[in-house]
Amino acid sequence: MNRFFPMSVAVWLLAVAASGGVASAELYPSKVARVVLYPDAAEVTRTIAVDPASATVELSGLPAGIQPASLSARVTAGQATIVGFTTEDTYRTEPAVEKVRDLEKKIEALSDSKRTAEGTLRSNRREMELLDQGIQALYRGEPADAPSKDHPKPVRLTPPEIEAALALYHARVGSIDALLVRQEQEIRVLDRQIAAAQQELDKVRSPEPLREKKIVIQLSRAAVCKVSLTYLTGGAGFTPRYNVRLSPGAGTLVFEMAGEAWQRTGEDWTDAAMTVSTVRPGRMAQLPPLPPWDIDFRVPPAPVRAMKMLEMSDAPRAMMAPGRAKGGFDAEESDRAPEPPPMPAPVRRFASFEVTLDGPQTLPGSGEKKSFLLVRREQKSVVSWLSIPKEADGAFVTAEGKNESGLPLLQAPAALFLEDAFIGSGFVTDAAGRPAEVPEGAAFRIGFGKDPSLQAVRKETLRQKDEGGMFARFKRVRYRYEYTVSNFRKEPATLTMLDRIPVSRSKELEVKDVEAPGAKIGGREAGKDPGEVRWELPLAPGEKKVLSLSFSVEYPVDKEVDGL
Repeated sequence: MNRFFPMSVAVWLLAVAASGGVASAELYPSKVARVVLYPDAAEVTRTIAVDPASATVELSGLPAGIQPASLSARVTAGQATIVGFTTEDTYRTEPAVEKVRDLEKKIEALSDSKRTAEGTLRSNRREMELLDQGIQALYRGEPADAPSKDHPKPVRLTPPEIEAALALYHARVGSIDALLVRQEQEIRVLDRQIAAAQQELDKVRSPEPLREKKIVIQLSRAAVCKVSLTYLTGGAGFTPRYNVRLSPGAGTLVFEMAGEAWQRTGEDWTDAAMTVSTVRPGRMAQLPPLPPWDIDFRVPPAPVRAMKMLEMSDAPRAMMAPGRAKGGFDAEESDRAPEPPPMPAPVRRFASFEVTLDGPQTLPGSGEKKSFLLVRREQKSVVSWLSIPKEADGAFVTAEGKNESGLPLLQAPAALFLEDAFIGSGFVTDAAGRPAEVPEGAAFRIGFGKDPSLQAVRKETLRQKDEGGMFARFKRVRYRYEYTVSNFRKEPATLTMLDRIPVSRSKELEVKDVEAPGAKIGGREAGKDPGEVRWELPLAPGEKKVLSLSFSVEYPVDKEVDGL
């Protein structure tokens, strides 16, 4: 039996005699045999060996986050069936997790040390005050009143005695000053240690550290058997993340999906079969009914002033005004259909899959995080270089393809590697470059950082405004840009370069004379983004190209244009 969780890993068997008497309670082992870890919960399966025979099995010290509606039990071996079970909240006097207990004791010890150091600091400061009062008395003159029995004439010290007193004062003050500095430093160190221990305690402490669940399982008869109990509990979960590795030369892309698992249920999961699932239990279990879609003419709101007058003086008369029923309701309003209820907000869900880890796994109940490698898939991709020199000079390595991993790619953080070199963090994106879940067979795009061996530089060479003279009806602005693209690699590369031309939202505002040799202009050729200009540039090793883009914008002389 685990000495840290004597109640959470043991089953107390209450043997009920056939005559109705209660036999003495006996201790039976219980083990976490299987865990299904979800993003924000866990399904735990415990096995209980009931031997000797009993008709009632009690489990104490179970996690407080158990959802009673999720409980299920079955007899896996033996001649008995489950009649029913009950749940009950119980409370401890101390935390069950050893790490929590150790941290609480550490914080108490540090707090005691701090109080001792503060007491010593106060004593030393008080001694410093007394020394100051004593040295001031050496120079204090005779009292204004005549000496009396209660106030005798002070004894005058000789110069050598004053000098010795001053030497003693300076020596003691210096010693106390050094003590004060050390004690203040000690208190600051203790404050930092207490804060660090408190932060660690907050991280591992269960939200309900003293509450537990007790479950009593009733069997159909007293028998030697094995019972399996399954329940869903909070305080556990996992966070998916990816390692994505690209070999540009071979076009090989490797997806490694890892899960960072944790649990603060208060019980250790030791040598259990563990499955990681992206399903979210309890989320949208049943499809809601299709809500009605009613429409009506919009009713203008009543003037505020009329409403106030009605409230203040005309309420009784208005209630009996023509067109209103005795109950005070407007006949027109009563005929109007009620407003439809608001439509439920859409719930976005992961495409689900499950991965069962090899061999037994252990996950402590203190909140400590542990990473597991879940899936590794390798596939081919199209490697290219993407450049948007309007936003950033240079070219960025990009891998594109269809998800052939056999699993959905979740919207999760990704560590990006070129060969074995870590180049940064990002996300797996859809074909449009947006972080999103990518189902099996769907297109994706992943950027792998800037490649210094390819360069793309944009330069504005013309921006000329033509007013058109006194009688002109239109103004015109001419633009011209020049792009210099260079491949310093020893291998050929295909560079995709993007830029934009303005898109007019008015018939009086025209974009004319667009020239972009070798490019596809969206809306005219590419059929995509109407303002996108795209070059697909195969570059030989060491090749350099100079490209251009020009256009003009024409609009009436009496108007000004935003965005130019």
